[in-house]
Amino acid sequence: MKKTIGFLFILMVTLLFPLQVLAVDFSIDQSDIHAYLKENGNVQVVETHTYEFDGKFNGITRNLIPKDGTSITSFKATENGSPLKVKQEEGNYKIYRSGKNEVITIELSYLIEDGIEVYSDMAQFYWPFFDTSNESDYENLTIYVHPPQETDDVIALGYDEAEGTEHMENNGTVMFQMGLVDSGEKGDIRVAYDRKLFPATTVHHDSPLRETLLAEKQAMIEKQIAFENRKESLRMIAPYLFTAFTLYLLAVLFFAWRKRQNINLEAQRKNTFHSFVPKQIMSMPATIYFYRNHSIPHAEMLTVGLMDLVRKGNVQKKKEDEYRLVNPMTNHHHEDHLIHLLFDKVGKNSVFSFKQLDSYVNKNQENFQSQIMHWLTLIKEEVHSHKLTEKKLKLRWLNGIIGFFCIPLIIILLIHEVFMWGFFFALLMVVLFIFAIAYRPMTIKGHIIKNQWIQLKEKFEKTTASTWNTWSDDDKERALIFWTGINENKLKEKNKSFIYTMDDSFSSPTNMFLLLAISSSASTSFNSATEISAQSSSVTPCTGTGVGGGGGGSGAF
Repeated sequence: MKKTIGFLFILMVTLLFPLQVLAVDFSIDQSDIHAYLKENGNVQVVETHTYEFDGKFNGITRNLIPKDGTSITSFKATENGSPLKVKQEEGNYKIYRSGKNEVITIELSYLIEDGIEVYSDMAQFYWPFFDTSNESDYENLTIYVHPPQETDDVIALGYDEAEGTEHMENNGTVMFQMGLVDSGEKGDIRVAYDRKLFPATTVHHDSPLRETLLAEKQAMIEKQIAFENRKESLRMIAPYLFTAFTLYLLAVLFFAWRKRQNINLEAQRKNTFHSFVPKQIMSMPATIYFYRNHSIPHAEMLTVGLMDLVRKGNVQKKKEDEYRLVNPMTNHHHEDHLIHLLFDKVGKNSVFSFKQLDSYVNKNQENFQSQIMHWLTLIKEEVHSHKLTEKKLKLRWLNGIIGFFCIPLIIILLIHEVFMWGFFFALLMVVLFIFAIAYRPMTIKGHIIKNQWIQLKEKFEKTTASTWNTWSDDDKERALIFWTGINENKLKEKNKSFIYTMDDSFSSPTNMFLLLAISSSASTSFNSATEISAQSSSVTPCTGTGVGGGGGGSGAF
């Protein structure tokens, strides 16, 4: 129970956020902490940590955040009895011990002054040796609390990671055998002995503690029993709920499949396309954007956009990697926006070059990216204006709502350690969300357009140079732009061989060679311009999340 409450949260954080890149690769294989309670209310602590390093290292760190009203003094570090250099920065201790590819065991000792709280009947040691600020896993952690004298009058409790791990020995020593403790977790320990064992202390709280601790311990026992009962109930209910959710999902998927089959058959019946290159219904950028299911690298889209402007006569190439705007009149808003971006913002005096692009992006990277995103939005608007897909909002919303219903169920199952069914429901939820987000079935018109370009791709693989020469100039140019947009290198190479062997019937050989040059060079330049580097930063907590504001953690450098 103690490890599962944060399981789902840790999983989501791991998926959504990049892991911190550590300068040193290490693991803490074994950690033993002994707390020796003194009659005067202080606590002498001896910690032994075994580190295994992979690569070079300079030492280890121990962060100790004392509780309010206490202080930590006399910190020392040794290895096999030999003292090690320690540097302290507030509550962070750096222990210097350099090496490479080693397993080392370091012993730390320190004194917690006023670490024992005294009540009228008992005295307790209530302490967080680590908290959520800890950045390292403890592979096997055990904490021992030793009384000043042997006794059998002891009450022990553990919280969070320490809950249920306490074991009492015959002499009154309490062992908290926690095992694996993940980074970012906390686990306070609480041990109380008879007040008479601490004669050199003064009473901090003029009230009894025993009944409070016994009541809390009994509450924990009852809570665990209730937890086990709920766990068993969930194990019995989960299969029936999962079956019901799965049957619904299968019904929805079958409905979507049948609808797709019917529309596809109707599209095949209405498709009267018998030539090679389909008639132009949308612009080439919009056609390729639709064909690739709205997923295409920005660099390839920019290359397609520039090629299409050259094909339509809006842009001419003047010299190496330099282009001039000769006709600003266009048919689509996204073409106007691309011309404005390349020839007004990046270029000057209606001239654009990739050298100017590099210079502009270095100074206006964020603005350039926002301009591209707006350009893609305008292309989407052209695609949507042709009604090539159906929204199906009611069905998508229904699946999304059912997917959200799975979230609390998954959390409840994981908290109660019903991991198998929690995993199954998580998979089910993912499928429901994907359907809710992505399900936009194509209309008959959409199927026709896509199938025509698929047919072109299939036919071109068998097309000969003599057949290709019978195509119109516009068909040849649009086909080359299409091969570039779908990134089919095999077809681009075949098209290239046709261009170099074309006969005199082609009226605009210069234009064709120009488009071929753009397809092979512009993508590289645009790709360099559209790359964005991101920097991440991290904040280290300076206060503890354990009991009384205390805590700490371990690491290496």
